[in-house]
Amino acid sequence: VSTQIFFIRGINAFYCKQLYQRRVWEAVVSTQSTGYSVLVGKAATADDWNTVMACFFAILIGMCLTLLILAVVKRALPALPISIFVGIVFFVGTRFCIKPLCDRLAIGQVYI
Repeated sequence: VSTQIFFIRGINAFYCKQLYQRRVWEAVVSTQSTGYSVLVGKAATADDWNTVMACFFAILIGMCLTLLILAVVKRALPALPISIFVGIVFFVGTRFCIKPLCDRLAIGQVYI
């Protein structure tokens, strides 16, 4: 009887741990997707596909940088700040440097 109780407690502990991990993961994903969607949504209001795509790829680059730093440091890191920082840098750079350059090149009919 005691082995059956221990087995049942072990299953319940395993199930509770899995449920807790799933809830934590869902909270992290919902927080990250909110920040990312705000950044890409703001880029979409610029009426420029270059800005939208730059922000999209910047978020992916930020995630890769987070994983790289995680492998080097070997401790928990927040995923959102690095990606958002890289995304904001790309947003500002594309919106205020690349877009005017592309507009001037288009007006002068210069194609690269």
